[in-house]
Amino acid sequence: MGNDMVDMDIDNLTVIHRIKDAAGHGLTPKHEAQLREMGLYLNTCLRQLVILNSTGRGHALRVADPELQWFSGNAAYSFLLQTATGLNSSIPGETNILGQFQHAWRNWRAQTSSQQASRLDATMRRLFADSRDVRREYLQGIGGNSYGSLVRKLLAPETNARILFVGTGKLADSMRPLFDIYDVAFWNYRSGRELLEHELRIFSVDEPQLAAAWATHIVLTTPAEAASDSLWAQLAGNEHTVVHLGRRRAEPGAWAKNIASGQYFDLDHVFELRSQQSTVRSLQIRRARKACEQLAHAGAIDSQFAQPRKASA
Repeated sequence: MGNDMVDMDIDNLTVIHRIKDAAGHGLTPKHEAQLREMGLYLNTCLRQLVILNSTGRGHALRVADPELQWFSGNAAYSFLLQTATGLNSSIPGETNILGQFQHAWRNWRAQTSSQQASRLDATMRRLFADSRDVRREYLQGIGGNSYGSLVRKLLAPETNARILFVGTGKLADSMRPLFDIYDVAFWNYRSGRELLEHELRIFSVDEPQLAAAWATHIVLTTPAEAASDSLWAQLAGNEHTVVHLGRRRAEPGAWAKNIASGQYFDLDHVFELRSQQSTVRSLQIRRARKACEQLAHAGAIDSQFAQPRKASA
């Protein structure tokens, strides 16, 4: 690993973390706004967290929400690394979370002051480099296509199926190769976001009805959102098999009628299927966690002595 990765200020690194409940609820809007103001904020379907270069901020928020987890120093970096590599995900080793970290970092760096961004720059560069190393050394083949393979099992499509992905982000793109034998198309609620590098069928933003009429199966890779869910629940009706990767079972929202049909699946179905198949390579997972802890410990030493480091097997 290059010396440009060793100047991370791990002693002042703080991570504040909140797991969402089974309905996808996390912090109150007021507390979420406070968390956003503190540093680099990440919001996924399962968790909320903020990364900051300061150990003395946010303690009032800690008292206000007892569900918050607080990490600092080595523990903060180890937690970040295990999260970014997918080890803390419900599908261990899945790859989508790293893309979410990278996207959140790019957006936050573009919007925040250069001084704030510079405080986390070395940490984030090292996090991404270490994540790639851990994945390459310990997690090859574990999580790269986990969502795609599980969704395909839930959908159980016949060879003449037409699969529509709602959303054109990294999750949809990572799942696409698992459906190469089927006719696949994409629709997104905003124009301008297209899956490049592939010759793909993409319905325009004003063609959701046409997209639904074309499809036999629908996979939503977008977050739970009232307007979008209302639209697609209505378009799908009982005629499609649907998998929603942004919604939990405890809060069905507009999908109640679709659930009654037995043709609707959500994140909890995906997690349950993964558990049923759980010959998930536990030895590889344990070794990857150990490597994350070693890299975090090495980061503390590097901060003091500026020496390169590498995790041992």
